[in-house]
Amino acid sequence: MRIDGITGVECYKATYVKSEIFGDNRVWIEGIPESGKKQLESGIIEGNVTYEELISGDKVIMDKRMLHWYPSLKIGDILDVVVKDENGVHKRKLEIAAIGYYPLGFVNYNDFIMADKGLETFSNNNLNFYYHVFAKEKYDKDVEAKLKSIVEESGRLEMGVWKNVYEEYRSNIALTSGVCYTFLGILGAICIMNIINTMIHSVYIRKKEIGILQALGMSDGQLNKMLQLEGLFYTAGTLLITVGGGSLAGYPVFLWAKDHGFLSITNYHYPKEAAVIVILVLLAVQSVLALAISKSVRKESIIDRIRYNN
Repeated sequence: MRIDGITGVECYKATYVKSEIFGDNRVWIEGIPESGKKQLESGIIEGNVTYEELISGDKVIMDKRMLHWYPSLKIGDILDVVVKDENGVHKRKLEIAAIGYYPLGFVNYNDFIMADKGLETFSNNNLNFYYHVFAKEKYDKDVEAKLKSIVEESGRLEMGVWKNVYEEYRSNIALTSGVCYTFLGILGAICIMNIINTMIHSVYIRKKEIGILQALGMSDGQLNKMLQLEGLFYTAGTLLITVGGGSLAGYPVFLWAKDHGFLSITNYHYPKEAAVIVILVLLAVQSVLALAISKSVRKESIIDRIRYNN
C-alpha cells in the first residue's frame, strides 16, 4: 500500500478439504473478505444465504461449475469434509446453502465460497491465498516493477497480471475461432459445389425443353432471368437452412457452453460478419453461375438442343 499508484489490496483466503463424495479429489473453499459481500450475494442464482450467515463456517455457496462434475449435488445437502492443519485432521459438516455463478477472477477457480471469517475456523494455519492488488487505471511500469520486486524477494509469492490472462484468453479464442472457421470454410466450399452441381445438372437435363421454349420465342434475356430465379431459389433454401438454422442452433450451444464453463464463455455474440459474408458469397456465386450457364447453353444452336436426347 506504500507504493505510489496502488489504490487497494484485498486478501482472499482458501483451503482444501476432502470428502468421500469427491473421492480422491481435493475441493477448495474460498473465504471472501467483507469488501466482496455485495458481489457474493448478487451472484447467487439458486437458494438464499447472506454474507453474515456464512461467517458461521458451516454453510457454503457452491460454484455452479461444480454441477458439471457432480450433478447430484443440490441445495440443502450436508457435506462431511476433512481438513488438515498443524494440529491434525478435523471433521466438519458443511451445508450447501446456495448455488452461485461468479467470474473466475472473483472465485479464483475455487469450488465453494464462504465468508473469510468462517473459513478461519477451519484451520490454525495461515489461510491467506490470494491478494488482489488494485492500481490506478493508467498503466505504470514502475508500479509493476516494484510489485515484481516484492514477489522475488519473498520467494513464496507468484504474481499474475490481468492483462496477461486476458491476452492468453484472446489467443486461445483466436486459435479456436481459426480452427472453427477453417472447418466451416471447407463445409462452405462443399455447399457451393453442391449448388453449382445442382444448377448445372438441372439445366443439362432440360436442354431440350429450353430449346423448345426458345424456339417458341423465349429471348436470351428471359432465359437469363429464368436461370437467375432458379439460382435464387436454391440459394434461398441453402441460406434458410445454413444461416437461419445455424443461427437458431447456435444459441443453445452457447447456453450449453456457458452452463458447463466451456472456455469460460459467459456472453453471447452473434457472428453477423460471418453471416453477411456467407450470404454475399452465395448470392455472387449463383449470379455468376447463372450467367455462365446461360452463355454455355446459347453456344449450341436451338436445333441441336431440341434434338438433344437425355
